[in-house]
Amino acid sequence: MDQLSPEFVAELKQNITGEVKVDPISRVLFSTDASIHKIQPLGVVFPRSSDELVPIVRMCHQYGIPIIPRGSGSGLAGGCIGKGLIVDCSRYLNRLVSLNLEERSAVVEPGLVLDDFNRAVRKYDLVFGPDPASSERATLGGCIGNNAAGAHSIEHGMTADHILAVDVVLADGAVAAFRQVPLDEINRSLQTPKNYPEPEIITCIYRSVQQIRRDYADDIRKAWPGTWRRVSGYNLNYLLPWSPTYPPQWDTSTYPYPPVAPGTINLAQIMAGSEGTLALIRNATLRLVPVKQHTVLSVINFSSISEACDSVVDILELSPSAVELIPQSLIHLARSVPAYASLLSFVVGDPAAMLVVEFSGNELKGIKDKISRLNQLQHWPDEAYLAETPKQQKQVWDVRKVGLGILMSRLGAQKPISFIEDMSVPVERLSEFVSRMVQILAGFHTEADFYGHASAGCLHIRPLINIKTPQGRQELRQIAEATADLVISLGGAVSAEHGDGITRGEWIERAYGPKVVEACRLLKLAADPTGILNPGKIVNPPRMDSSLRYDDAYQPVGWASVMAFSSSKAEPKQLVAAIEQCNGAGVCRKSTGVMCPSFQATKDEMFSTRGRANLLREMISNGFTSQESSFQAVKQSLELCLACKGCKAECPSAVDMAKLKYEFYQYYYSLPGHRHPLRDYLFGYISTIARYGHHLAPILNIFLSAPAFAGLRRSMLGLSKERSLPELSRMSFRARARSIMESMDHPDCLFLSDAFNEYFYPETGMDALQVLKSAGVSVKVLRNLGAGRTLVSKGFLTQAKEHAHNLIDEIRNEDPDGKLPVVGLEPSEIYTLKDEFLDFFPGDETVAALSRRAYLVDEFLLRPGRDNQTLISRIRVKQDIASSTNVLLHGHCYQKAQPPAVDGYPVGVAASAAILEYAGYVVKVIDDGCCGMAGAFGYEAEHYDTSLQVGRLALFPAIDATDDPLVAAAGISCQSQILDGTGVQAHHPISLLARRCEWGS
Repeated sequence: MDQLSPEFVAELKQNITGEVKVDPISRVLFSTDASIHKIQPLGVVFPRSSDELVPIVRMCHQYGIPIIPRGSGSGLAGGCIGKGLIVDCSRYLNRLVSLNLEERSAVVEPGLVLDDFNRAVRKYDLVFGPDPASSERATLGGCIGNNAAGAHSIEHGMTADHILAVDVVLADGAVAAFRQVPLDEINRSLQTPKNYPEPEIITCIYRSVQQIRRDYADDIRKAWPGTWRRVSGYNLNYLLPWSPTYPPQWDTSTYPYPPVAPGTINLAQIMAGSEGTLALIRNATLRLVPVKQHTVLSVINFSSISEACDSVVDILELSPSAVELIPQSLIHLARSVPAYASLLSFVVGDPAAMLVVEFSGNELKGIKDKISRLNQLQHWPDEAYLAETPKQQKQVWDVRKVGLGILMSRLGAQKPISFIEDMSVPVERLSEFVSRMVQILAGFHTEADFYGHASAGCLHIRPLINIKTPQGRQELRQIAEATADLVISLGGAVSAEHGDGITRGEWIERAYGPKVVEACRLLKLAADPTGILNPGKIVNPPRMDSSLRYDDAYQPVGWASVMAFSSSKAEPKQLVAAIEQCNGAGVCRKSTGVMCPSFQATKDEMFSTRGRANLLREMISNGFTSQESSFQAVKQSLELCLACKGCKAECPSAVDMAKLKYEFYQYYYSLPGHRHPLRDYLFGYISTIARYGHHLAPILNIFLSAPAFAGLRRSMLGLSKERSLPELSRMSFRARARSIMESMDHPDCLFLSDAFNEYFYPETGMDALQVLKSAGVSVKVLRNLGAGRTLVSKGFLTQAKEHAHNLIDEIRNEDPDGKLPVVGLEPSEIYTLKDEFLDFFPGDETVAALSRRAYLVDEFLLRPGRDNQTLISRIRVKQDIASSTNVLLHGHCYQKAQPPAVDGYPVGVAASAAILEYAGYVVKVIDDGCCGMAGAFGYEAEHYDTSLQVGRLALFPAIDATDDPLVAAAGISCQSQILDGTGVQAHHPISLLARRCEWGS
């Protein structure tokens, strides 16, 4: 079966209110996850309620359609892909149904994201114990399906240990509830005669459980790995119940391990780790744990991975709550991603490895005693770094959590591939495991990154392999086989938290032997007699090297880009590599930060960074039926990309979708039959249009702002009727500034004006000149306007590069020695000079030097002048202000995307906050992402609703919740969005500083 029948699709649509998609775009989007595999599904369904899971499963049972349940698609083993109907629970089934504080439990739907769940319950000092690194986008259904664990598993165990009950849909569409039940009750029920000819599935399940307990208990005990940290196969040991070991810090005085009461059985715990092969979860009742009152992290340096692993057993004697391994490679790569580079203050020196040791509890004295004893172990030469504040600890954990994706940001054909990253061994054999793994890898002339949960003997090992070559794929399999054999010989588990899926299902029989596999098949057959529930997972798995994302058929072809995607030159193969940089981890699906505003607003995979990368990859590999259909698929996906650069700053794999969008538009509109709409020329060439148009400001402003012309603006230019457009000023910034400029000789900086501050808001430019003059800075205003941002945004890259060349020539003429800073007001323009100019002219040291001395005025004022005192310190602030004024500060996306400055002075949002605080304001930085305007985006009629949706995520509520707010925002488009979305006029930080300056001082 290659596609769903029209009859099935039509009937399914009649039975549910959710969306059913069988189009090529949707099938491509859901053909991959964060694994190395790719299988195109038959279709995707998005149920709007958990009740709709019933008709979906019932119909699939009737038609024989395989069902693949899916959460965020962040799995690493291919567990949520397959040739069937994808049931996406993440878009709508994401409610916290109920919370029982007395019993410390909650009922949740499967699509609720773990971090969102924890934010909701943490206000009651409760949390869900398992904490996988993907918690910011992982759904609870996915956590259950994989039996997720995380850094604190030595204390909290696995997800199975926190499931109290589940309501499920069985393979025939019947519903069932699994919770703790006395064995006697089950036995009596099974002995009671039934009135129907064939036994119900639920009866078959309990009978299989009876048989497994009776006939396979000894086999399970003999074959089970010698570690509690395992998820391979089904949780058959919970049926006994029995475990060879238990988490070191598990509170056995409260719960046994596994947490199954004597004389009872709980099939909810068997659902954990079953990867949707036994039933679909409608909702789950989860146990919560209290938040500890005190936590301290100790970060310890080591000279090697092995040395760090040697120390773990001794450290565990001190009862830590977590011990995590961070390798040198992860730290080095983190320095290249702005969002993470700013978090590395905890790194002392350049260690080969670090252990993050966490102690937590309700008594601080006890924690300090443990820290003291830790320091006395003396396995390490350097003094440990202590992270004692929540902010310090968050920095450490944020860096550790991005290990998976950030290692994939490594450039080159060889990538740290995820396929043996989920094996565990008893902790006492961890160092031996590492040493022998190094030997195995050396035999293939490669190496690997080692990181992960040292406390649980679970290391995420990522060998460097070029999986796009036949030799690389052969090595993939050979290394996997050798590693599986090694792990089994050490008493370990072939999967410890990421699941079996396609990647590791093949090793289940090798690990357990035929009898345990027979028991797994018995349970699977009882629960899924027709085999429609996620077939090929756990039972009857395929080869681990089947259905690879990159195989012999993958032959990508790029195009000649205008901007470079490497430090050398622009060429098609580098463009291809940039598209392939996405590994599918799905960090772009998170609900916080800047990345990715269009996904945060729509919850549509197509409008995530990952979705766009998948479509681009399909386009360059001719995966669609025609070239034009591939163009339209990519164009549709990129339509809602706000080019915020959140992905460049926050994607651990360093995907720069904004840059790819510009290049696609440049390429697309260069082809025959593709023409830019008139609106693109209006916005792209706004500098030229405004230069001539401002002389006719009284007439043009009527067209720009009068409600009577809204329909004409919509029909002619595709502009939203609801938007208020900025009005042209009759007198430009330069004309107003002429008298000030005449009094300035020998400039200390070059001022880069832009179209909007020049012709629409010249008063802001005047504020900047007055502030700079007050700081004793002489200014020369450059003739060229802006750095070409509007041209770049609309895909006029050839023209933008020409503009950049002209601006660089002007700067060289004005500053032959290359020493004068270039400053400006508009973040999008200054950061274009700092960013895109390097891509237009790769390897040009003159351009690189110019980039390093380009600043927003905010940033420039915080740098030292000739007297080595910061320029802002020369500005006298009015002293007759009765009280401080509160300011809400919204940062422009490009400000948020800035890495820490090499000189150590503030940049981006921090710089804006600093100058406002200097002026006596009390600043609160709004914890938000993109405002939603994104230059022209919010003015465009078809994007208006999405633009406001993005604003409503965090920005508008923060302003609306403040009485009579004073708002600062550096971006012109941000100011417009705030005005239209809240009715509040925001001001540039420089203008607010100017209000408090004593002129003439």
